[in-house]
Amino acid sequence: MNAMRLAQTLASNPFFQFAKLGTVNKNSEEHLRLGFDSFLKNHIGTLHAGALFTVAQADAHSNLVHALEQHNPGWKVATYTSQIFYKRPAKGPVWVNTTAPTMDWEKRVAHTVSTLNSETDEPVAELHIEFRLIQGEL
Repeated sequence: MNAMRLAQTLASNPFFQFAKLGTVNKNSEEHLRLGFDSFLKNHIGTLHAGALFTVAQADAHSNLVHALEQHNPGWKVATYTSQIFYKRPAKGPVWVNTTAPTMDWEKRVAHTVSTLNSETDEPVAELHIEFRLIQGEL
């Protein structure tokens, strides 16, 4: 199911196609992957912070939307607040692992944590998101 969710995520947004997001199999699961293309690099030759944020946010949002569709149809993401912690420069491709969302239905929020990892599985950055949820149409 994760592979189908990721394929839908990649097809859903032209920017993801432009950034050449892909997938990689880690620990018998498919994860979003950001390559090390020259147009994604910053002035020091590592992956740009914005590119790292984008792939982590895409995975977190996709993960939450999938969980809502499976267990609470009709709920949607209205807005979100995020904080990212950059741990080390990304000197090569990265892959994302997002935790299952934790829900607080009383406050109408969901929380996710996405870890960006190097190909050698070292954490590069960690994105924390609080999504505000709404039932029905926006």
